[in-house]
Amino acid sequence: MSVSLYRKYRPQNFAGIIGQSAAVSVLTNSIAKNRVGHAYLFSGSRGCGKTSAARIFAKALNCTDPQGFEPCGKCRNCLDITAGESMDVIEIDGASNNGVDNIRGLKENVTLAPFSSRYKIYIIDEVHMLSQGAFNALLKTLEEPPDHVIFIMATTEPHKVPVTIRSRCQHIPFHSITPDDIFARLEYVCQNEGITFEAEALREISRQADGALRDALSLLEQVSASGDVTLANTEAVFGAGSRPAFERFITGLRENPEEAYAGLRNIFSAGASSVRVFEELFSLVRDLWLVSKWKNIADSLGVSEPEKKFLCDESSKWKPGELHCLLKSILKILTEARMGMRSDILLGMFMLSLEREDPMPVPKREASGLTERPKIAQSARTETPGNSPAENATPSQNSRAESATPSSLLPSQPGDPVLKEEVLSTAQEKNFTVYCAAFDAEIYARGNDLVLEMKHRYCFELLRLERYAVELAGMFKSYGNVVLRFGLSEYICPEFVALNPEPAQETSRAKKSETVPEEIPIAESLPPVSESTSQNSTEDSDSQSAKQTPSSFVDLLRKLRGVGLKPEVISLRQNGSAESENDTEDTPDELSPEDDD
Repeated sequence: MSVSLYRKYRPQNFAGIIGQSAAVSVLTNSIAKNRVGHAYLFSGSRGCGKTSAARIFAKALNCTDPQGFEPCGKCRNCLDITAGESMDVIEIDGASNNGVDNIRGLKENVTLAPFSSRYKIYIIDEVHMLSQGAFNALLKTLEEPPDHVIFIMATTEPHKVPVTIRSRCQHIPFHSITPDDIFARLEYVCQNEGITFEAEALREISRQADGALRDALSLLEQVSASGDVTLANTEAVFGAGSRPAFERFITGLRENPEEAYAGLRNIFSAGASSVRVFEELFSLVRDLWLVSKWKNIADSLGVSEPEKKFLCDESSKWKPGELHCLLKSILKILTEARMGMRSDILLGMFMLSLEREDPMPVPKREASGLTERPKIAQSARTETPGNSPAENATPSQNSRAESATPSSLLPSQPGDPVLKEEVLSTAQEKNFTVYCAAFDAEIYARGNDLVLEMKHRYCFELLRLERYAVELAGMFKSYGNVVLRFGLSEYICPEFVALNPEPAQETSRAKKSETVPEEIPIAESLPPVSESTSQNSTEDSDSQSAKQTPSSFVDLLRKLRGVGLKPEVISLRQNGSAESENDTEDTPDELSPEDDD
């Protein structure tokens, strides 16, 4: 049986460790200066060389013929450690030996002297998997071990290791290996193994490894098993989700969206993981965005020359704001992909977020070409207490208008800080509630429209209420529309217009004087007229008849009787003489309290 490439090419000395110069420097200096600690904690992502460094460190400490700080690799101790047969270097899997009893057995053997080496070294891999009881049992031994004992612990999640353990160790972090370093190592392995390869294929494997050299060697072995290491074979193994495929998608998205959709669908049909597809797409768009802002940054992105040329050429055809918004759309879909949603649904959501069509045609202004803002008539504002705003809203309010440009690829744009400050300043002066709701919004101008992209649904729904939406539209009349956005939803704030203005003041007064209450007739609602009053002049009678016209006082009485209140005294003054408040004989029968019964 052949040995896997990642085992065959595991480094055997410090010089063979790739991409960990800082960690190697700490270990070699401690050996050269004879300042070796009693406990070390190696942390880093998978496949970055933690366990290999621990074995090399153990060989360098127990080597009988060291070459400076490097182990010779030929003595009995070095050969036994390499083969995993040394009695003085004990490797423990923390995931399967995580109980208190395992640590108690370790403590019993710690006091024993090493068999044939200078140090007894315990390498505990995945130490964060130990139970709390096991950590407590290890704590005191780890703090004050015998002079001949050294602990080396490795973990991918150092935050799960208790602070009491970390504080007793020298914490040495290991970093992810760069794609350039992985590419150089893969090229060396292919040349040494006689494997025919393409540089672009090795670049793709380096990216797919995600900083883990062990994963890169495993992928190389998998691709080489199907033939030469070419880009076509690599795409077949990875499900057609290669960097060139995503480059073609980005170009098609700008030139031919239909073709771009078909290409991305083929990637999913080939079996590519949804998470990996959107992660790679995000990385490509991120590089384009960076190059569009800073041209000289392409040299530090760790890409090949053909990829660098694509980034420089394609970034000049995009605006930084467009790429920024495209990144936001990919990031939202990536969150859904990690929740396990189906790939076809994700693809539809992604394309929907890039290009939307207007479901309801909106009338245009002929002069300026702007979208008309919905208008709310004053007579139509009939809110009933207890009803939700959606029930009382007009159809134009309930409809969420989409963008007026169906060819727009981007759902939003980055906020304008200067414009946001002006908008918030105006809102703070006129309506503090609107100011608070729009405080965290992304505010920018889209053509002649003012767009407020809300970060919270509550603020979006609050500003959609009629009283706030109308006021918000009135604050910024200089813009064509005031648009509220949340996610994929858009709402155009309506403009307040009074369709039925009130008539002139004289006309309204005349109508009020001619109106006769239906419930209480005039003749019955007025008190009887005395004889002295009937003998007055014509002018006095005219003024008296004007006084006898139904007044607000009669309306007040009617309202009091309607709610169940019974006035005790009704006093009407005529010609400067008042009737007695206690005299109830002159009180009209219609207004007496007994009628309420």
